[in-house]
Amino acid sequence: MALSNIVLESGASAHGAWLETLALASRSLVVVLAVYHTVLVPAGLRVRRPPPGTGLYHAFAILIPAHNEATVIGNLLDNLEQLDYPRDAYDVFVVADNCTDATVAAATRPGVHVVERRDPARRGKPYAVEYGLAHLNSLPRPYDAVVILDADNLVARDFLRAMNARLGAGELVIQGYLDTKNPDDTWVSACFALSYWVSNRFWCLAKHNLGLAVPLGGTGMCIATEALRQVGWGTATLTEDLEFTVRALLRGIKTTWAHEAVVYDEKPLTLVQSWRQRVRWVRGTVQVARRYLAAVLAEGIRRRDPVLLEAAFMLCRPVVVAVAALAAALLVVAGLAEGSAPTATPGRPGPAFVVLAVLPYLLPLVVTGLDRVPLRPYRFLPLLPLFAYTWIPVTCQGVLTAGRRRWVHTVHTRAISHRDLFRRRLGDYAAPVTGPE
Repeated sequence: MALSNIVLESGASAHGAWLETLALASRSLVVVLAVYHTVLVPAGLRVRRPPPGTGLYHAFAILIPAHNEATVIGNLLDNLEQLDYPRDAYDVFVVADNCTDATVAAATRPGVHVVERRDPARRGKPYAVEYGLAHLNSLPRPYDAVVILDADNLVARDFLRAMNARLGAGELVIQGYLDTKNPDDTWVSACFALSYWVSNRFWCLAKHNLGLAVPLGGTGMCIATEALRQVGWGTATLTEDLEFTVRALLRGIKTTWAHEAVVYDEKPLTLVQSWRQRVRWVRGTVQVARRYLAAVLAEGIRRRDPVLLEAAFMLCRPVVVAVAALAAALLVVAGLAEGSAPTATPGRPGPAFVVLAVLPYLLPLVVTGLDRVPLRPYRFLPLLPLFAYTWIPVTCQGVLTAGRRRWVHTVHTRAISHRDLFRRRLGDYAAPVTGPE
């Protein structure tokens, strides 16, 4: 055989082996994701009975970091005045962080403590929360727990009662149910709402039912003062909520889930807005992984603790998605370069691909029979898989640009009162509702 033929055949063999390796990597990672979610889904089908109240009312500090939120913060403050909880058992604090609009004026009212913060070099929610917590520590009144809300939020009237019962049951770090304030504004806000309803049920609740740690979601979270004392705040990443979750977990404090404590969050109206927000989330997750993954994995192995091991996988998930997507993209490019699809392409639908393709359609429909969700956003259900698969390029961008730490403020414009929200949703729930007002 001529030397040139030997070289060509060895080159073709190496090229084929490279494609086979890429295909195997892509398929394996997709299988891992599919198995992970397939295991979780059944665990989210039931809601455990929440702990009963003890008759003891814990003292809450409600902390609201706000940067240029004059349009929406008044509605939240009105809402907080109407909570079904003794008014002398909670105080409201607004941290006006480097505001250049009328946020301070909109928040200044009886019963609300406004703390102004000026530090242009250190702007953003993590710094505002840290500043607010330091202010609380300087006050003579001791609080049993701190609830952190975003300025665009609304909460159910029984939110503090639900958190109070869980504190009484010994839970120290609690995440509330993350609902959507504006689910039928646009197809993007509707898909965000559908995604959150699925995530609440089949990720957060499922993990809670399995005894795993639920990551804090940035708002609607309750942290006992004891946990803050043990863990401290001092977060340094773009996802301060996830960072605190991991740091608490390393100290043996597991975040729990309160399916009955509902907070309504404003979701982005456009794909561009949602893209920027989600890229920030992915960047923050990778930043947390860089800082804590080794410690979480090592502790999980040392303790043989499935909670820590699952948390390690949670931190790896953006990289898993990005690597699987990039491997699949390289296979497609290689196939196009050859003029045909490679023989070892992940395009053939195996069980794992079918699972990941069907879940975005199936799970939102299952949710309608389980939770009190409005039906109008379901007219956008055909677009949900499109929105779901935008997570692939979003995740790739976030992973590849994880070194960027600049906080990008999300502008909130939907000034909806709690009365209007509940009145609108009462006539559109998928399951019966008993008076949210």
